[in-house]
Amino acid sequence: MKRIKYNSMNKLISGLLLFLFVQQGMAQESPVKDEGLKGLIQQAVTNYPRIKELEAQLKSDAVRGEIIRAGYLPSVNGNLSYQLSAPVPKAEFETPAGKSIIQFSPYSNYNAAINVNQLIYDFGKTKLQLDRNQAEHALNLENLDNSRNAIAYQVAQIYYNIQFTQKAVQVQQDQISSLKENERLIQARIRNGDALEYDLLTTQVRTANSTNRLTDLQSQLEKQYVLMQWLTGTDAHGKIPASDTYDGLTLLLDTGDWQSNNPDAKVIQKKLDLYQYDLKSATVNSRPTLSGNASGGYRNGIQPDIDNFRLNGLVGVGLSIPILSTDRPRLRQKLTRVEIETTKLSMQTLGANIQKDLATVQQDYKNLQEKIGNTSVLVQQAEKAYKLAQVRFKEGLITNVELLSTQTNVEDAKLQLVQLQYQSQLDKLESHKVVGTRLF
Repeated sequence: MKRIKYNSMNKLISGLLLFLFVQQGMAQESPVKDEGLKGLIQQAVTNYPRIKELEAQLKSDAVRGEIIRAGYLPSVNGNLSYQLSAPVPKAEFETPAGKSIIQFSPYSNYNAAINVNQLIYDFGKTKLQLDRNQAEHALNLENLDNSRNAIAYQVAQIYYNIQFTQKAVQVQQDQISSLKENERLIQARIRNGDALEYDLLTTQVRTANSTNRLTDLQSQLEKQYVLMQWLTGTDAHGKIPASDTYDGLTLLLDTGDWQSNNPDAKVIQKKLDLYQYDLKSATVNSRPTLSGNASGGYRNGIQPDIDNFRLNGLVGVGLSIPILSTDRPRLRQKLTRVEIETTKLSMQTLGANIQKDLATVQQDYKNLQEKIGNTSVLVQQAEKAYKLAQVRFKEGLITNVELLSTQTNVEDAKLQLVQLQYQSQLDKLESHKVVGTRLF
């Protein structure tokens, strides 16, 4: 019967642990859905040189822990000394044979010894140092994760920028194709005597300007690829599609549990944990230290034959009790309490800033959605107007300048729509960044 209850309890505990693990995994799931972007983010948080540097620095925490634990081990040192003493203490005695002189120490004193010191009990001082080192290691790990997350957001922003620039390049290329088609129509009309060379030159100037803008966009696109390779260590050419829709990010509407998710909040909490150890250290370091020591070796100066070397040794126990410390532990405690209070206030300031920043992003996103709706209608109207203008131009009802004007309206409207979509995607990304959502 007891065995059955024991097995049931094990299953219950295992189920609860599994549930908590799944819940934690779901809470930490990245909002990024684009598999290509996920892959680039993973490459960045793995290969970026600064991340590798921070990972290497973490090894020093383990070394510091070993150094602290070495305080439990004995320390051994050798001592060789020579000392010339003069005058030396002597005593003169009357004996039946006459006067006799006894010398209590030699002129030349030699000593060769091995000294051993061993900590017996330090009333928690070393353990406190180990615990604080672990807390500091947790803070360093948090800083590492925050650096990874910052790199992940930078990769995502560059990824969306590349998508936007690719779409802008497509719009510009379509514009140049339309302009070249107009050039062919004007050249045909010139041959028929229905158009002037001025119309052709005007269109060619417009084509040259559009080509220059295309070159600028292509240069900007290549710079973004360079940044992506710098972060990820891989060439992203051909790996980022110029799709009509961005990654399915959602706009965050509330801060949620920002104290558990926001990188700055987690760093502040880890600092508060460290301050607790600093508070304890002022008390713990005032405790005594019990240690033992032993020494053994060869030396001269031992009666009755002070010139001969003889084996000697000693064993002792000592208790060191701090009475008045020069660093004033109480004052250090007072300073630490001030730092704790200041850090707690910085957490409140961070919360207020998160609320403000998220509200600002939401308002900007709302404004962008209205603009996107209006601009989408504007694109449709501009394209329809351009098609009508082409027909009217072929029939000779409008001039080439009017045709170029309607064509410019199409280009401007499409570029504006792409820019608004890009800014809208950045607002979604920013809402997650403000709250502290983890992308990797």
